[in-house]
Amino acid sequence: MMVREMPLVATRERFVHIASMATLGLSVVAAATATVIARLQPVPQPMDLIVPPIVCVVFLILLAMLSRYPHRVLAIMRTSLLMALIALSAPAWFYTWQAAVTPGLRLVDIYPPVAALFMALMVMVMIYLPPKPALIAVSVCWMLVALPVLIYLFAHPDELHTPRGADLLMSYGPVLILLAVLLPIQRGLNGKIQHLVSEQAKMEVMVNRDPLTGLYNRRFGEQVLQDMTVRQVSAGVIMFDLDRFKAINDTHGHPIGDLVLQRVALRCGELIRSDACLTRWGGEEFLVLVHDVDAQALQRLAERLRVAIADLVIEQAPSINASFGIALRQPEDSTATVLHRVDQALYRAKQEGGNRVLW
Repeated sequence: MMVREMPLVATRERFVHIASMATLGLSVVAAATATVIARLQPVPQPMDLIVPPIVCVVFLILLAMLSRYPHRVLAIMRTSLLMALIALSAPAWFYTWQAAVTPGLRLVDIYPPVAALFMALMVMVMIYLPPKPALIAVSVCWMLVALPVLIYLFAHPDELHTPRGADLLMSYGPVLILLAVLLPIQRGLNGKIQHLVSEQAKMEVMVNRDPLTGLYNRRFGEQVLQDMTVRQVSAGVIMFDLDRFKAINDTHGHPIGDLVLQRVALRCGELIRSDACLTRWGGEEFLVLVHDVDAQALQRLAERLRVAIADLVIEQAPSINASFGIALRQPEDSTATVLHRVDQALYRAKQEGGNRVLW
C-alpha cells in the first residue's frame, strides 16, 4: 500500500524531479541560445535554422509535462534523451554529407559547436538508463553522432589537422574509452545505490510499520496528517475501533485477538485506495486518511469497511463489529482539531451501540 508523497520517500523523488526539471530547463535555454546565434549569423546554415527552434519547443513541452506529471519523470526524461539524440545526429549526417559532396566546403567551417552537448547526452544516458541498456544506447549514440564526423575527418587529413578538426577528434574519438571506463563504474554505483535503497526500505518498514498487522503505525499516520495540514490538502479521516475486542482477548486469548487484528487489517487494506493511508492507531483502533474525497464518498467508504469487518468469518471469534467516526479535514483544521472531531464521532458511535458510522 502506497501513500502519495509519503514524507520519508518524497525527499528522494523530489530530488530526482528537481534535477530533471533543471536539466530540461537548461536544455531549453541551450536550444533557445542556439536559435538566436543561428539567426545572427551572416549566412546561417539551413539545419541551424530548423533544428534548434524545434528542439526548444519540444523541450518546453516536456518541461511542462514534467511539471504536471512528476511521477512520469523517467518516461519524460527518456523521451528528452531521444529528442537530444535526433537533434545531434541530424546535423552530424547532414553537414558531413554536405561537406563531402560540395567542392570547397569544409566540415570544420560549417559544423555547429555541439561536441560538449554530445558528452552531456552520454552522461544523461548513463543516469536515466539501467547499465545494460545504457551500454547499448551510448554505442548507438556514438555511431549516429560521432562516427560520421570521424570518418569524414580521417578521409580529409587537411581538415583533421586544423584546430577545429583536432578538437572534434578529441571530443568524439576518446569518448569510447571514457565510456568503457565510466559504464562499469556506473554499474557498481547503481548496485550500491540499489543496496542503499533496499536498506532504507527495510529501515522504513521498521520505523513506520506496525509489526503485527503490517499497516503503517501511529507515528507515520501523524506525519501524513501533519503533511496534509501543512499543504492544506483536501482529505477525509476515518477512525474505527473494534467493538468488544477486550472480550475476544479475555475469552479466546491474545493469539486469537492478534489474528482478528491481522484479518481486519488485511480486509480493510484491500478496500481502500492505493493512495490512502491505513494505520493501526493503537490497540484495536485504526485510522484511514484519504486524499481528495467528498462527504458522500467518505461515508460510502466507511460503510464498506464496516460491512466488510462484520462479514469476516473467523471461526474462533465470531461476530466481529466495529464503530466508525468520520470527518472531512477543513482548511482551518489543525491536526489536533480534526482528530478531536473524528474521535468524538467514534465515541458517539460506541455510545449508541456500536457497529455504525457517525459524523
